[in-house]
Amino acid sequence: MEQKPGDVGGFFNEVAGQYDATIERCFPRYREMLWAVVDYLPPNRNCNSILELGCGTGNLSAMVHHRFPDAAMTVVDLSGDSLEVCRSQLAGCKQLNCIEADFSKLHFEPESFDLVVSSIAIHHVDAATKQALFHQIFQWLTADGVLCYADQCAGETEDLYRRHIDNWKTISFAAGTDDAEWAMWMKHQLECDFHETLRDQIQWLQQAGFPVIDCPWRYLLWSVIQARK
Repeated sequence: MEQKPGDVGGFFNEVAGQYDATIERCFPRYREMLWAVVDYLPPNRNCNSILELGCGTGNLSAMVHHRFPDAAMTVVDLSGDSLEVCRSQLAGCKQLNCIEADFSKLHFEPESFDLVVSSIAIHHVDAATKQALFHQIFQWLTADGVLCYADQCAGETEDLYRRHIDNWKTISFAAGTDDAEWAMWMKHQLECDFHETLRDQIQWLQQAGFPVIDCPWRYLLWSVIQARK
């Protein structure tokens, strides 16, 4: 599937108000995926500083804040409208830093964060940018820091990838998606998304320096990937 750069921030500004309802129809296991990001974090590990890349309307943000209520949170998104919804979800966070920016162009000091999380966002940058980002995240994390992100991945072969898309369409329509909504997401995917295989992303994380990498949850295109420093 051909991929072209697009206006990611503009797209999510347009859908921010109805994003939650839309994503629930277009991906019925969305909440389960977010649960997996949080549930598989190392037990009994305290996090004082957390970074979220591509926070959107804050659904993962709220779950992470519930898990670590005393942590300082930095949330980043290209969409100012989505960021405002996220801010409202994190109203109880005493140390909240909201940044409207392209997360691939961020700069933080080494060992700034104990945890970096992301949900369905990293696929908006191409392969080379992903690799550079993984190297940056490794530097941003503290000595025992963790990266855990949920995202879309390509299949190892074109027929597997096509089967993922076809099955995704079937379950989405069963959950209430219609032709117009599906077409909107496919247009966004064509213009803004870069899907690489799970194998490639694990290899890039290894090259960035992460010694422990696993995929604790996967369904169709979506995978939850955890890397421990």
